[in-house]
Amino acid sequence: MQNQIEPKVCVIIPNKNGAKHLYYSLDSLAKTNYKNYNVILVDDGSADESLIYVKDKFPEIKILENIGKKGFAGAVNTGIKYALSQNAHYVAVFNTDIKILPEWINLVVDLFDKLSTVGLIGYTAIPKEEEISFVNWKNIDFKYEEIKDSKGVEGCLYLCPSAVFRHIGFFDEDYFMYGEDNDLFHRLLKANYKIIKTNIPVWHYGEGSSINKGFFATWLAYRNALRFSIKNENIIGVFFKVLSLLNQGCNPFRKRKKHNSVYKRMRRYNPILNFLIIIGSILWNIYHLPITIKQRNIFNSNCKE
Repeated sequence: MQNQIEPKVCVIIPNKNGAKHLYYSLDSLAKTNYKNYNVILVDDGSADESLIYVKDKFPEIKILENIGKKGFAGAVNTGIKYALSQNAHYVAVFNTDIKILPEWINLVVDLFDKLSTVGLIGYTAIPKEEEISFVNWKNIDFKYEEIKDSKGVEGCLYLCPSAVFRHIGFFDEDYFMYGEDNDLFHRLLKANYKIIKTNIPVWHYGEGSSINKGFFATWLAYRNALRFSIKNENIIGVFFKVLSLLNQGCNPFRKRKKHNSVYKRMRRYNPILNFLIIIGSILWNIYHLPITIKQRNIFNSNCKE
């Protein structure tokens, strides 16, 4: 895996009881045709056979065991800090529940070389129900576009230059899970980095280890959507975010979005229970408002430097 010519890429895989997904995602990752990369699996206290499987089948993977249940954001941060200590040129955030093409790194590293001031390059997620589109990608021309919206690129897989994290900082661990990627993307744009989305496909199962967390996943989705708005938008934006959440969770006539994992999380329960979850999210964010404002000021300061 070592080659002095190619920039070093560290692939970070945050894991929490994701064994059933690691079976196929690591097999897919092992087919990567880029040479100078290594893999870091950050485990957040898994109780399944994840670690046994990785140690047995992929002994070359570096395993970091996160202490204190820091969630997805904390696990990624642990991996990023390790990657920086290893002088990685690029960091890839790689969810457990995806499959990739062998050339997924080569194409993106080449694109970083061609473009300037790019802070992140992402992929196009293919839902599990449409795997045929993923398999047939080689017949499609490679394309990319600049993204101006922090929610315009999928969070299941992307690459960033290591220098980006030294500049704007790491993931905000107060999100725990859901929203931390959009928050990072927002800060990248605020710091005048470009975000690029390619048409390189990544097959995405959707929700990974969070699929079985039910109420907790739904709670975090609403809570963090509002926290993101408070942290990154003005008071008018926050007001409209609350209205948007009420529409998402409580509107019985809202059109169902097939294969959309965010929709599945936010419409897992009936409108009445969703309304109570939204009220709870508002109260939680009011209570934690001083911390959120402090984080907002810190990250805004980092982005301007």
